[in-house]
Amino acid sequence: MNDAQQRKCEILQRLKDKTLSTADAAHLLGRSTRQVQRMLCRFTQVGMQAVVHGNCGRPPANKTTPEVIDQIRLVGGKDGKYHDFNACHMQELLIEHDDIKIGRSTLDRVLKDAQLRQSKRKQPLKRRRRERKSAEGMLLQIDGSTHQWLEDRGPKMCLIGAVDDATGKVLYLRFRPTEDQIGYLTLLQDIACRWGLPMAYYHDRHTILLSPKKATIDDELAGRKPMSQLQRVLDELGVESIAAHSPQAKGRIERLWGTLQDRLIKHLRLANIATIEEANAMLPAFIEAYNRRFAKPPKDTEPVWVPLPKDFDLNYYFSTREERLVQDDHTMAWYGKTVQLATGPLRSNMAGRRVYIHTNAQGELFCYHGKKPLTFKLIDIKAKPKSPVKEPKPKPAPDPEQIKRSRRRQTNFLHAGL
Repeated sequence: MNDAQQRKCEILQRLKDKTLSTADAAHLLGRSTRQVQRMLCRFTQVGMQAVVHGNCGRPPANKTTPEVIDQIRLVGGKDGKYHDFNACHMQELLIEHDDIKIGRSTLDRVLKDAQLRQSKRKQPLKRRRRERKSAEGMLLQIDGSTHQWLEDRGPKMCLIGAVDDATGKVLYLRFRPTEDQIGYLTLLQDIACRWGLPMAYYHDRHTILLSPKKATIDDELAGRKPMSQLQRVLDELGVESIAAHSPQAKGRIERLWGTLQDRLIKHLRLANIATIEEANAMLPAFIEAYNRRFAKPPKDTEPVWVPLPKDFDLNYYFSTREERLVQDDHTMAWYGKTVQLATGPLRSNMAGRRVYIHTNAQGELFCYHGKKPLTFKLIDIKAKPKSPVKEPKPKPAPDPEQIKRSRRRQTNFLHAGL
């Protein structure tokens, strides 16, 4: 069964087990309650076969027969009488003179499959140039470019950056070994601390920035959509996340990579830089010089950055988050280690509650119940030392006299009842 049929089975099974109401099942299936009740009745009778259409696997009634296809190939071929006719004209003549009734699109597909007609070249999509945003901070384009930035002096690296759409100003650049989640978390936090929160981020459809997961039945009922860690961070900050459908849509930062792969590589070569640490150390001066040369003034001189409050908890927002269940002894498992929550007379009992463990870009752990930070300590689980394997003691050699006495007793026992 395909994914849609499996989903229907799961919904009907939940409805059968009375863990889902008929109204919720109708909402998920896009059917009326009466249709859902009929589907449930059939599902109860025949099982999973109820979600499979009756015509599944059967040839369609209007399928073109092989004999008709062979005849079309013959008359539409190089030596056929319709060899240079287009599909529309040929269809009319086939109906009128050859008594062959066939649809125009089907005829066109048959001719192209037989390589008797050429597909028309698809015209390239023309896109209208998008105007820049009017004020700084309205839209930031972010991306990563993996390239041989150090040429043959060092390894291939990824340059993660952000550019303001209104001014073309480079706001952030940093080298990372790969395009990873930590790099984007650092980007979001650095921009927020230095400039503030923008209105929106424009990015590609990388799985770090856009979750590829599909919503489950529980997610649909709760109105949730799957989010990556970066999507969740932006959603909690109130910043819009826009995923581009093509590289041309975020052409501002794509053209930036072309410029940097020409200029920045040469600057790194002149400075004889061969490590990622040295390359990151020279980026602030390069960004300042680049912005003086290429940045443009915005139409609206008033920026729209939203500054962070003074009591803003950076470790809560700019971090990855995972949920854990607190055990009765106020501990939680964390990748081979134990998180021990602090307990005391003034602290509430956290056993059985769900808390969140946050990990910031520096790898530091923080524990929260809601937005309330919790005190904890990390305990390493040490494997118990294995007890030494004792060598088995050698068995003594059997005593021949004892063996004879044992056999004599067995023989006497067997013949006692005779």
